[in-house]
Amino acid sequence: MGVVEHKRKAPKRFKFAVITVSDTASRGEKEDKSGKFLIEELERAGHEKVYYSVVPDEKIEIIGAIVEAFKAGADVLVTSGGTGIAPRDVTVESVRPLLDKELSGFGEVFRLLSYEEIGTAAVMTRATAGIIRSSGRAMAVFCLPGSLGAAKTGVKIILNEAGHVLKHAGERR
Repeated sequence: MGVVEHKRKAPKRFKFAVITVSDTASRGEKEDKSGKFLIEELERAGHEKVYYSVVPDEKIEIIGAIVEAFKAGADVLVTSGGTGIAPRDVTVESVRPLLDKELSGFGEVFRLLSYEEIGTAAVMTRATAGIIRSSGRAMAVFCLPGSLGAAKTGVKIILNEAGHVLKHAGERR
């Protein structure tokens, strides 16, 4: 069965959550343009928002928000921010231990597209994705950098592949 056939059988609609990781946005010093853009684009595509939060760059805060998104019924979680190399960037370190499967190809494709837009600075992102399984269900997680440009690049990939990822993530072991 080819990719086209797989995608045809993939869920067309899903429930999603967006978590923005930002010390400045969580203190109200900066508007969350990236998170709001992601919500608008996912809703425009017909998906249902079930959770949204802005949290500081702290592991326990990020993990807590991920748990809340899962409890809210999110099939897809998109994080925005904290994927760089600064000491405060801990989104990947917070998410990775929760993953049952990591989708390294997401980060590779994201960096390829970013390279076309911003050049070699694309190497600075640690964008990644994966699957968290618990309570008999799966949630796809996509971790994006916090810039609006990154949100625009990432949402294209997410909209094209999230249903396909969910189809495979939900298959019986």
